Amino acid sequence: MVADHFHIEPDKVTAVSADFSSSSKGMDGQLSTFATKAENVNDAFGVLAESTDALGKYVQMTQATVTSLRQLQTQLQGYSDGLAAVVKAYKETDHNNAQNLAV
Repeated sequence: MVADHFHIEPDKVTAVSADFSSSSKGMDGQLSTFATKAENVNDAFGVLAESTDALGKYVQMTQATVTSLRQLQTQLQGYSDGLAAVVKAYKETDHNNAQNLAV
């Protein structure tokens, strides 16, 4: 491959994009289930003041984890969208170049 040329396999890039999108969408239900179950600990930490503090920290950590996982989900979808845009631009450019060469 010459240094001033660029080539991708659109089908392969589209497949990777679909994988990112599928992973992102698959996280939806799992995140909701995790958030609900992880915060529902009832009296697992006991009723003493120290236990209440531990419960508060646990809930805070759980909420931060859910927030981070939602950000990951958004990022995965962003990767998918970005790759789809690359494929679209590549195909359009390839088509335009083919037309210019045919003239």
